Amino acid sequence: MPSHREDLSRLIAGAYLDGVEKRSVEEIRAMRAECQEAEVALSYLRRLVQGRLDIVHIYLDPPPGDSSPDLSTIVSELPGILAGPGRPPGPGHLPMLLSPDTEESDLTSQLDEILDAEAIGNLAVLDRSELGDLSKRLETLERNVSYDRRALHVVIDRLQAEIVERYKSGRASVDGLLS
Repeated sequence: MPSHREDLSRLIAGAYLDGVEKRSVEEIRAMRAECQEAEVALSYLRRLVQGRLDIVHIYLDPPPGDSSPDLSTIVSELPGILAGPGRPPGPGHLPMLLSPDTEESDLTSQLDEILDAEAIGNLAVLDRSELGDLSKRLETLERNVSYDRRALHVVIDRLQAEIVERYKSGRASVDGLLS
């Protein structure tokens, strides 16, 4: 069984779209759904990375006049920390998968190698240099995940464009959707 990382590499490789114009609409929809599932998993991973990065920054950049925050303060403020700055205005969409299967996957293992959930409780004992290193490593992971998500969006957009073009050109029929 291929790993999440191997699946992702296959999906964003240029060869994945080879011959898409010769495939059936059903095959293209299946390809698009596969890419969307991978995107949901990456989006979830990105939110996990950002949450841990926000927690590291509470210790790295405490409010002026505050000493290093204690764990109970962080736990009480955790919902606000993880909520982040909020969503920008716009239509948005609800993903088809709400809880991707990323537990114990090679995707989340990258995050756990940097800062696993158990180590979060020990951030207060780290010095600024160690916290800065954690921050840089988490930021690098977040950039890599964002890059992969953008690459997946290019593939999803290409598949969607192929489907739309088929309906516009008459090579696919709306009647086929209804039967």
